[in-house]
Amino acid sequence: MLRKVLYEISKSRLYSPSNIAKELNISEALVEDAIGQLIRMGYVSQDETSPTCDTKCSSCAYSSVCNTVTIKTLSITSKGKTLLEREASMV
Repeated sequence: MLRKVLYEISKSRLYSPSNIAKELNISEALVEDAIGQLIRMGYVSQDETSPTCDTKCSSCAYSSVCNTVTIKTLSITSKGKTLLEREASMV
């Protein structure tokens, strides 16, 4: 199931737990748990950014006083890409 969630993340430009849940016919909570596991396992990285600047919030000196809404993004790591490529070659 983790591989299926990883694949769904890889094929969409904007990830949405609700869309992934619908596509895989599972709950959003299960998708969120899977994403958390993929992050911990190093297949996906998560970043938080502000819609009004190019600086990552985690490295911004003003992050504690910033009033913008952060956007969480997911990126598939090289480890995740390798897994997806290996899966694709097996099909």
